[in-house]
Amino acid sequence: YIIYSLKKNGVAPCAMINLTSETIVAVGAIIADIPLVDRLKEDPFTVFHDGDLVKVDGTVGYVTRK
Repeated sequence: YIIYSLKKNGVAPCAMINLTSETIVAVGAIIADIPLVDRLKEDPFTVFHDGDLVKVDGTVGYVTRK
């Protein structure tokens, strides 16, 4: 319920990008209606950097740099 509480209080991330997600994190994202992607083809920590603007599509499962 932590992720849901973040959303309810207006301080949740607008999306989540993980290498792999634990079930509890995925469920929290679903309940809070926060897009979540994981297991991307490339390591997001090497592709994206602080300050990059990205678009996350949790339904399709992709991330693109804006």
